[in-house]
Amino acid sequence: MSLSKNSRLFLCWFVAVALVAMINGQSAFAQEEAETISEAEMDLIRQVEDKRIEVIEKVVGSVIAVYGPSRQGGGSGVIIDPSGIALTNHHVIEGAGMKGFGGLDDGELYDWDLIGTDPGGDVAIIKMKGRDDFPFSKLADSDLVKVGDWALAMGNPFLLAHDQVPTVTLGVVSGVERFQEGMGAQLVYGNCIQVDSSINPGNSGGPLFNMDGEVIGINGRGSFRDRGRVNVGLGYAISSNQIKNFLPDLLATKIVEHGTLDAAFSNREGKVVCSTIDLDSPAAQAGLELGDELLEFEGRSITFANQFKNLICTYPEDWPANLKIRKEDGKELTINVRMFGLPYNFQPDEEEPEVPEDEDSEDDSDEGDDDDEEERPDGRRPPGRQADNAELKKYLLSEPGVVVDYQVNAASVDYLVNKWRKFSVINESAAKAFKFTDEIREGEKVVGQQAITVATDGRFHVSHQLNDEQSQFMFDGEKFWEIDNESGKASELDLVEAKIQPVVTQGLALVAPLQDKPFRVFGRSILDGGDKSQGVVTSRMMWLDEDDDWFYGWLSLYDDQGNEQMQLMKVSSDRDCSGSTHGITFGDYREVDGLMVPWQKKLVRGLNENVVWSAITQSVEPLAELDESMFTATKDADE
Repeated sequence: MSLSKNSRLFLCWFVAVALVAMINGQSAFAQEEAETISEAEMDLIRQVEDKRIEVIEKVVGSVIAVYGPSRQGGGSGVIIDPSGIALTNHHVIEGAGMKGFGGLDDGELYDWDLIGTDPGGDVAIIKMKGRDDFPFSKLADSDLVKVGDWALAMGNPFLLAHDQVPTVTLGVVSGVERFQEGMGAQLVYGNCIQVDSSINPGNSGGPLFNMDGEVIGINGRGSFRDRGRVNVGLGYAISSNQIKNFLPDLLATKIVEHGTLDAAFSNREGKVVCSTIDLDSPAAQAGLELGDELLEFEGRSITFANQFKNLICTYPEDWPANLKIRKEDGKELTINVRMFGLPYNFQPDEEEPEVPEDEDSEDDSDEGDDDDEEERPDGRRPPGRQADNAELKKYLLSEPGVVVDYQVNAASVDYLVNKWRKFSVINESAAKAFKFTDEIREGEKVVGQQAITVATDGRFHVSHQLNDEQSQFMFDGEKFWEIDNESGKASELDLVEAKIQPVVTQGLALVAPLQDKPFRVFGRSILDGGDKSQGVVTSRMMWLDEDDDWFYGWLSLYDDQGNEQMQLMKVSSDRDCSGSTHGITFGDYREVDGLMVPWQKKLVRGLNENVVWSAITQSVEPLAELDESMFTATKDADE
């Protein structure tokens, strides 16, 4: 088993500590061994200690002590964006309610509001208020976490953080891809990280950091003995990659359900086969049958049924899942379907069901028994699983997968769009326009060309030639026009005609990041939820015009290496690019004169984004002046 650089350093540190312990012994042997420790080895010990302290100082400001509105104890959290967006557990906000206070290590308490929650995976997003420059920590790629990696847990166990400075515990990752049962469809920990860093009541919702100061998970459960008094060294954290899959839906203010294929798989003769299936499910309609062998799910090889069960827990309802199966005749088939949701069946007006316990393990729900009150330093006990909060109860009974608060949703749209524009416009350019010259290919064959000129004021002109067909379109900032190639006259396109024309949507997408309100011509913007494009997690934006006709745009949150990256990945007039409806994907972004622009644009269809043709950019030229003659045809037509 290979160890990371940080793991090797800390291993050396522990070995050195053991040697120092021997030095402090009373035996002559220990005294003799002391002389064998070189100054270089002592320097290594100091370096490792300094590194650990440096990481703690780097991230401690982002850790929250989460309280309810009456400042009762609730749990912990971590800020992941300077705007104040933060993560905690669903069971923490169940106790605290829709709003409360968050304490930071500066000693201050800040108001927070609930944005969205995932009862199934025990994750919630809250918004800290009062600043726009909160200290924050980045989400890591949790797929890179290995058993033996060092991990720092931070939070507010037993309400010890009277001054709001979190408690820090250090340990190692004891296991990955663990599974912890929940209560039905709620509080299920799938594909989670197991650690021996001390996790206690009050740590719930707090971050688990790697030794680079990145969040690899959100702590939520621990195993205890003696009715919750003794931590046995087993804690569980929801992986950061699972959280990334749910972020867009949570930011959209949805009650998020977890996805299901309405099918079950079992181990049989060394294979994972479909053992039950709803014949009306999308997966069955797409070709999945009883006895089919499951080879891959979401690009991962499946060798055990529990592996699939573990993995599917990390994806939300409506996720465009990809399955690779093998029929009994040996034929392999790839299936792409959107998953159904697992209902929670909330019954907030009835008595809460008891959580099954065994004598060795119980859920860290931040609930105390009467016997435990004396163990709380300030004598206060956190609330139960379901706060007596009518607003929260009403919220939890909202229809799953539907935007609950459009005002908060609009704030999330502004947050995402502003980040996208910052990633796209690196420096202000002196250019008034950019001219794209593209080669169009079907496979490796060149079948056409196009030229797109986008002005920084929002206008664009496209000349497109595919095989023997040639077309021209333009946008004057308010209206879309199709230009006749022979007469030069322009006829106006209505919004629906513009949305379904891939040549038009290319131009509009290229100019979008230069606008304060991208795609504003298509109506008001809504964060519709999470999705996937080109294999990465995206926020699916929707624009609705006055007739409630829609248009979609997909913004990435992270690249395929797990690094934060906001790019426009796809646009389409249809969510699934189904039937005759197209989608245009964008990739291979490069900087040109301070602007990040895509050098690949592809016409795609279907959930699996089958490529029809590709427009490969040959050059992008910044223009100091804009040729206004490209827009004169509109005026001639009006006259």
